[in-house]
Amino acid sequence: MFRCYFIIFISCCFLFLMGCWDSRDIEQLNIHVGTALDKASPTASSKNQHLIKLTTQSISAKPSISQNEQNSQVQGQQYQNITGSGNSIIEIIDRFSQENEKPSYGQHLKVIIIGEKLAKEMNMEMILEQHSRTYEIRDSCILLIARGLAADTLKIPKGIPAFTLIGIDKNQYKTSRLLPPLSIGKAINIMSARKDFIIQGVQVKHGKIDFNHAAIIKGDTNKLIGHLDEREIEGLNWLTGNVKGGIVKGRDPKTNGLILYEVSTVKSKISPHLKGNHISFDVDIESSGRLNEDAVSAGNAFSNKFIERAQIAATQEIKNQINRTLHKLQKQYQTDVVGFGEQLRIYYPKEWVQIEKNWNKRFSNVPIRYHVNITIKDYMEKGKKEVSK
Repeated sequence: MFRCYFIIFISCCFLFLMGCWDSRDIEQLNIHVGTALDKASPTASSKNQHLIKLTTQSISAKPSISQNEQNSQVQGQQYQNITGSGNSIIEIIDRFSQENEKPSYGQHLKVIIIGEKLAKEMNMEMILEQHSRTYEIRDSCILLIARGLAADTLKIPKGIPAFTLIGIDKNQYKTSRLLPPLSIGKAINIMSARKDFIIQGVQVKHGKIDFNHAAIIKGDTNKLIGHLDEREIEGLNWLTGNVKGGIVKGRDPKTNGLILYEVSTVKSKISPHLKGNHISFDVDIESSGRLNEDAVSAGNAFSNKFIERAQIAATQEIKNQINRTLHKLQKQYQTDVVGFGEQLRIYYPKEWVQIEKNWNKRFSNVPIRYHVNITIKDYMEKGKKEVSK
């Protein structure tokens, strides 16, 4: 019996040592939480047009401190930004390791931001190649595109910028002007398939983070070709059904007064049609919500007629957003980031083999009909809907 226990004890010790032989004290690690990638100016020794400038944001684990001590900490004590340039990301990181006494640790990397100049000139799949191959970077890391320099987004004065970026990016349930967060794992899969896609954009304005645009990525080159503004992002989200909340500002068709419709639920369905060589789409959008606020003083605000007018006001605004989005995607960029082609492939797989080769050009002239149905079910605390007699 003693021999049996002894063998078990030795086995446990062996397993413990095997699992911990290369472990490091967390206080000795340089924990990366954010990375910014920009196009760097070529130096005299390197004329490579794709020279990369990398800024990495790291934090170090420290013993717990009192609230007063925490409030008195200066910005430099909360995080550290290190910048370097080179022909590849791995080259720059290797140089960081030579210059920093604490080893780099990337498993807690939260966000990667790519500057617009680099995204326009270099294939993004190549930019992210090192991140997609390393075991350290998790596929759940979020990807953003910066207007201007990506490094600026890691220099905002309050808090830890990388955490601020992630916090705002998760607020989609509060507004329809944000895209669903895009992870590196998903982005790599899309780029490998050479599909058009869209990424949430970010910009620093007056020292604050502003998620005020979206970046359009062309599938055949995996490069940035243009942007959607906030209203066009709303139109895109209505088409895809990715609206989790937010407010629609409409105008009463009778008085032109402002009416605010607060979104509760949204459903969207794209139906492709193929007759001979003719392609068309129908998009059916249904939404329910509540009347958040109105500036219409005439009449009973909760009469059936007024509710109908409020629903018309919200419907018209949503249609305006969708129309603006489709015009830019079809006519200006000839880029299908909504997923119309994917629906065509699902419904007509055999025909899609021939259509796919020249899809973006055909997409620019495809008729798209959209039908919006708004139902106001709640009226806040001001009253209730009039009961028909």
